[in-house]
Amino acid sequence: MKKIDVRSKLNNYSIIIENNLLNRLEDYFDNEKFYVIIHDDHIPKEYINKIRMACKNNLIINFPEGEKSKSFSEYERIISIMQKNNIKRDACIVAVGGGVTGDLSGFIASTYLRGIGYIQVPTSLLSQIDSSVGGKVAINTDYAKNSVGSFYPPSIVLIDPLTLKTLPKRHFNNGMAEGIKYGMIYSKTLFDRISNKNIEEDLETFIYDCLMIKKYFVENDEFDSSIRQMLNFGHTYGHAYERYYNFNKYLHGEAVALGMIKSTRNTNAKNNLISVLKKYNLPISDKINEEDIVDIIKKDKKNTSKYLNMIYVDTIGEANIVKQLFRR
Repeated sequence: MKKIDVRSKLNNYSIIIENNLLNRLEDYFDNEKFYVIIHDDHIPKEYINKIRMACKNNLIINFPEGEKSKSFSEYERIISIMQKNNIKRDACIVAVGGGVTGDLSGFIASTYLRGIGYIQVPTSLLSQIDSSVGGKVAINTDYAKNSVGSFYPPSIVLIDPLTLKTLPKRHFNNGMAEGIKYGMIYSKTLFDRISNKNIEEDLETFIYDCLMIKKYFVENDEFDSSIRQMLNFGHTYGHAYERYYNFNKYLHGEAVALGMIKSTRNTNAKNNLISVLKKYNLPISDKINEEDIVDIIKKDKKNTSKYLNMIYVDTIGEANIVKQLFRR
């Protein structure tokens, strides 16, 4: 077992990483509390049954898999179910699944009755190494991704790396894009390990190392006003690719892969990046150009009236924040 404690101005919390953790969840649930288990409709029933056994008093709500479910309509539907079932303020949400589940469930938790507790049980690689930690929760609009949201840390994050064994290869590779991002912006050692080793041989350590990097940025800039923005490397363009194709063509990590290429300015660094993206069957080119997506970029949630902070890499392991004005 590996444990990481994250300091937060809102709520300190722990991350537990352990193979077979789903088999001993009762250590982390309170039999006196009521839990609302939220998951997408592709999560294995086995996982949900194990969580139900760990928290006897529960309500289960599912939703359609995919980024399109991070919507006002799905948010309202789930809130209405909770209200109809008279869910009180001392209840706790359990978010079981990938990044969409964590973002949507966390946003519901942050707003329902002005805030109730929630637990992250991430089951995708992307959510285990990135989105379940840091307290960013959000839904999308028709114009931009994650543009309605808040900072709301979970009570605890429970990670069982063995859940990744059931992931389709494409979804595992999708999560690897976020690991590659950590290497590009902060750790050449991690980047080289991803490039040259078989990460799947020790997923527990890989997840831990990625989250220690996430912890550094989150603890030093919880509300995303300075260095935490480096975690957005590849994301401004990536979100634009996702939105341009109406979330139908690319998974999140695949779109971020394209965004990282556009945001790497040194030729050697870009070639090394492309090489590792190919290793994980991530996309390295798309037919659209910047003119096609500039209007979407202008609606990026990080935009100000004067500029947008863009993240660029010239040397692997180091990121730069550049104030950039997008015009058309």
